[in-house]
Amino acid sequence: MASCRLTRPAQVRGPKYLVKRGKTPVLSADQARQLLDSIDVTELSGLRDRALIGVMVYSFARVSAAATLRVEDYFENGKRAWLRLHEKGGKRHEVQISRGTTNCK
Repeated sequence: MASCRLTRPAQVRGPKYLVKRGKTPVLSADQARQLLDSIDVTELSGLRDRALIGVMVYSFARVSAAATLRVEDYFENGKRAWLRLHEKGGKRHEVQISRGTTNCK
């Protein structure tokens, strides 16, 4: 008599699923400017929020990457400004930031 071996669901793995394209909507330049202009910069928290949102809008950084930025993560290479982002999973990559980010006044 043949026996049937049962497999527990935890032992069965499906194919790895990778998303190549994100589905997050992107703000237009006018929407980004309107958002940044709406932040009250008379308080220190407003300046912080404007800087964080500006970095995320102009560099497409994740919230966690923008929140963990340090002064050392900003550097210039010639006339270009760069940010070293520390992403999830321990990944690090450098992104050139636009003039809009450095000129958020």
